Order: sequence, then structure tokens, then C-alpha cells
Amino acid sequence: MIFMPGKWPERPAWSFQDAERIGAAMKIGGFGKIKDYLPIAEAGYDFAELDVPEIADLSGEALDELKKSIKTGVPIQVGSRLLPVAEPLFFEEGFEPESLEPYLEEACRKTARLGIRTLILGNGKARWIRTASERPKEEAFIEALRLMARKAEENHQELILEPLGPKYSNYINTVVQAVQLIEKVKINNLFTMADLRHMVAAGEPFQDLQTYLPYIHHIHMDYPLSYPERNYPSVRDGYDYRVFLDSLERAGYDGTLTIEADIPENWHEACRQVMEVLEK
Repeated sequence: MIFMPGKWPERPAWSFQDAERIGAAMKIGGFGKIKDYLPIAEAGYDFAELDVPEIADLSGEALDELKKSIKTGVPIQVGSRLLPVAEPLFFEEGFEPESLEPYLEEACRKTARLGIRTLILGNGKARWIRTASERPKEEAFIEALRLMARKAEENHQELILEPLGPKYSNYINTVVQAVQLIEKVKINNLFTMADLRHMVAAGEPFQDLQTYLPYIHHIHMDYPLSYPERNYPSVRDGYDYRVFLDSLERAGYDGTLTIEADIPENWHEACRQVMEVLEK
């Protein structure tokens, strides 16, 4: 399958990544931890997507060493799991968005030094709503998003609000819901993304890829029907990826796509397997 460049529909936006994205071929990334960067690069991926909290925890010396190891042409372009939080946070009593500021300053600064220009807020458990009465506390989450986006913008980065399927979160499950919240936040470097797994789980139509293309700045893909395992896509796993990929092509999407799957035993074989799916 060949992805042709498309024209982005109009939307007030910023320029750091758009200038690189428009008119360029879609880039395919590998997902992992710091230890996986070199295997990802050597396997043939275009870029790596690594864990932000792990990078934020690096000493200055370790950060310098990682920066030296970055191979020409294989950037660490995307940072996943922005926050080191795996429990309800945003809608909890007493949550103050500014409590995140020291961590965000360090995380954005360190990831920017590595050339990361896209930061993804997944963190489904952090935005879990325990009871219906917590939903009116959405304003605190909106303020937290504004703070995250501002800290990202100070480092020439964009922030991605990731919709997560109902097994991963009960707040912001679809691209539509993410777009609605983005419109409330009103920050120019805040966007969303689409993940095949979560679109399938939420029953979201792939038509939304075209409808909301100006807001979609990243894609995740894996075999969407396994849980909790996240298997690599394969032409032999029985899932028809063509429907999703054709929808991206019709929408004109030509940005980044990460294979967000469990760490493979053999990166070269996993990459070859993915390319079979993408080229079918």
C-alpha cells in the first residue's frame, strides 16, 4: 500500500511539526524503552517512540550518552506516557494542576534535548473517573492540559491527547471526544491521535480519521483484538488492516505511525512483519 501526501484541511494550528509533516511520506516508528532504541534503529524503522518518565529520570550524563547514541536518520521523535502516574489523579479531590509543573519542566526539557517534538498524554488510569459526580471537575483537567501544552510549547513541542478504549480509561475514549475537549482548552499546540486498538474497542468509525484529520497528529497500530497482550500486526493474524490503512490514505494522513506493541524478541523480524502488513 502506498500513502500519498494529502492536503490538510484548515484549522488554526502551529508550525513546528506541520512544516515537516505536510507533503512528506508517512513515517513508521518502533515503540519501546531506552534500551530498545538501538534495536529499533537497526531494524529499519524511521523513528523511535520512547517512554517520557524514563527519559525524565535520566541524569545529565546519561542523557548526554543517549543523545550521542542517536543514529543519523532515526530520531527519537515521539515521547509516550507523559506522566509517571498509574492511578486516578486529575479528578481526585484536592488535585492541583500546578503540582505537575516541576516534573513537566524537567520532562519537556530533557525530551527536547533528544529531539523529541511530540509528547503523548495517554495515562488512562490518571484520568479515570471513579464516580459520575467527578465529571464536573473537568475544569481541573482542562487547566492541567493547558499547563502541559504551555510547557511543551516552551520547548518547541506539541502535546497529543490520546483517546483510549474503555478497557484503558473511562474518559476520552474517541477521537471525537478528544476534539471536543481540545476545543475547550484552546491551545494551539494541543492535538489528538488515533489508535487502531482503541478505535475498534470504542466502536469508532474510521470515517472520523477524515472528518477530524486537522486534529490528528499521530497514529498507533497493533493487532487490536488481543488483550492485555499487544501483538505485532501480521498478514497471518486474521485481521484486515486494509480498512484502517485505506481510511488513513483517503484522509490524506502522511504523518507518523508507531507500532505500539509489546517488545518483540526479534526487532528485525517484527519490523519485516509490519512492513508486510503496510505494503499488502
